[in-house]
Amino acid sequence: MRNLKLLKSLQSSELQILGSPLCLSVRSDTGSLLVASQFCISEYDPRTGQVVSEASLTGLAGFLPEDGSGGVVGLQDLAELESACLATAGGDVVLFNFNHCQLELVGSVDSGLTSMTWSPDEELVVLTTGKFITVGWGKKETQFHGSEGKEAAKKKIQEVQPAADWDDRRPRVTWRGDGQLFAVSAVCKQSGNRKVRVWNREGVLQATSETINGLEAPLCWKPSGSLIASSQRHPNKHSVVFLEKNGLLHGDFTLPFSKDQAKVKDLLWNSDSSVLAVWLEDMTAGEDGQINTCIQLWTVGNYHWYLKQSLDFGRDALRAPRCVCWDPERPLRLHMLTHSWTSVTYDWSFTTDKSSGSEGSDNANVAVIDGDKILVTNFRQCVVPPPMCSFELQLSSPVNQVTFLCQPQRTNQLAALTSNGQISLYVQDLGNDLDQSADGFRRMSRPLVLQKTFRNRSEESITFTKAT
Repeated sequence: MRNLKLLKSLQSSELQILGSPLCLSVRSDTGSLLVASQFCISEYDPRTGQVVSEASLTGLAGFLPEDGSGGVVGLQDLAELESACLATAGGDVVLFNFNHCQLELVGSVDSGLTSMTWSPDEELVVLTTGKFITVGWGKKETQFHGSEGKEAAKKKIQEVQPAADWDDRRPRVTWRGDGQLFAVSAVCKQSGNRKVRVWNREGVLQATSETINGLEAPLCWKPSGSLIASSQRHPNKHSVVFLEKNGLLHGDFTLPFSKDQAKVKDLLWNSDSSVLAVWLEDMTAGEDGQINTCIQLWTVGNYHWYLKQSLDFGRDALRAPRCVCWDPERPLRLHMLTHSWTSVTYDWSFTTDKSSGSEGSDNANVAVIDGDKILVTNFRQCVVPPPMCSFELQLSSPVNQVTFLCQPQRTNQLAALTSNGQISLYVQDLGNDLDQSADGFRRMSRPLVLQKTFRNRSEESITFTKAT
């Protein structure tokens, strides 16, 4: 019954770095951030906003063209080497030494690279070039079908739908937390749809996913090792889906949008697997030509997925995130870099939002955020296991924070802050008779009713601080 509470957000505006941000990584030993652009690789301290070290990737280095047309497809901190490794779209793999600010070419792929992903133990790296060789084992009728048995060969072939038009066709790679397996999502050349394949450290194929129509590009393996997260567009909904290491689907949750409203840009698990970040963009631009962007933070409890935080960036392209990553050492710290070179670091904590429960008139309420709903349970009258509750409060936008009043005789009052900056105040309904029945059941507690709503007209964020 915990919520995510924003403790602080640290912002550094207009970093003096050339180009636009392409890749972001975190130095685990110092907490500084590494960023690569079309012109250079830089290390900066988010607490001061100062660039600590920098090296040019153009000019004499020659890894990227001077006109800014080049790209960086991967960036990774290598703590043991005191270096960062980056890969360019042209095919170069380069080490950047922190102590000497020098670049060293360690490898090159003539056909170019589309991604670079290091194993968690920093011993292996997967490079993708966009060219795959399909390996087959004969006809389905003659294959070994494992636990499905021979009846699997007689099943009607499912109609395969190609990847969506907006799919960039680039492969995605993700490692399991122990570094023993990695998964690759790529568009199949024959069918045109995306498939997920799982490989071991020796590069031996372990499993291929079943046909999943509507499967999208995002891919992220839960660090604890149990599930691989991706996204899927159904005929009537849009979901985050989970696959087992054998490639079979195992659970999902529905995103609070219509199927054609938004697209999932990326999925990111935090380091202890407690929070899944979903990075979303609108499918179509507004009248001003800008696209709305948001990042949602989801948690799970009792097999129910809760939307705990929704960071809405509006339609301002300069405020929209360009790079997002979790901190490897602090599980509830999220780093973001915008198109305008503004660095934002968010720090959250898990908290239980409850009334004091010290007075006889206090209902010992506990409030649980679930998207645009607040699930309230009156523990003085009943004990209800989540995700069930005594009653729900429906709001117009996703809720980011709730708090109860601490004044005597008024501790049942609740305030909620939504993602659009609106504050809603709820008080206990004293007009209803508890003896009356509703839907054949006796009402055991008085619900909360909306008393007043306030709207934040400024661009500043709001957080609640409980007075004592």
